[in-house]
Amino acid sequence: MTFPDTDGQPQPITPAQAISADDTPISTICSEAPAESADRGTLYGRYISSAAWQTSPARLAELEASGHRCRLCFASRREARLEVHHRTYRNFRCELAEDLTTLCHPCHLGVTGMERFRKYARSPFKPPPPTPAAPPPPALFDYRSPLEIT
Repeated sequence: MTFPDTDGQPQPITPAQAISADDTPISTICSEAPAESADRGTLYGRYISSAAWQTSPARLAELEASGHRCRLCFASRREARLEVHHRTYRNFRCELAEDLTTLCHPCHLGVTGMERFRKYARSPFKPPPPTPAAPPPPALFDYRSPLEIT
């Protein structure tokens, strides 16, 4: 796999050379404890945009196994942007190929939304019931005859 260097020239990067977005070698990252929940969003974003994720052997193996097609709708990379979805975060930053699934962007949004819905449906904290809408305003004109109104 190649990525452009600072001059824009393609430069091959092997998974052994891969480092995270904060220049930490992958071998160090895999042995770290999971981050605090407040930092997870930024950590995830930095990791997904890093060369370590782009060159991850598990990610590349899943893309190859799926034939570079979405596993749900079979869209190719010419038809839609392909993304590799984490089915589990148990091995986050040290993923195995079976932890990942190739999905196109629309399918990825759908799967993620469905997983979030299921997660929050099981939550012991339920959202408050929806407040009823205000009653409709009175009609501007009353078309009843004066005898019907009284």
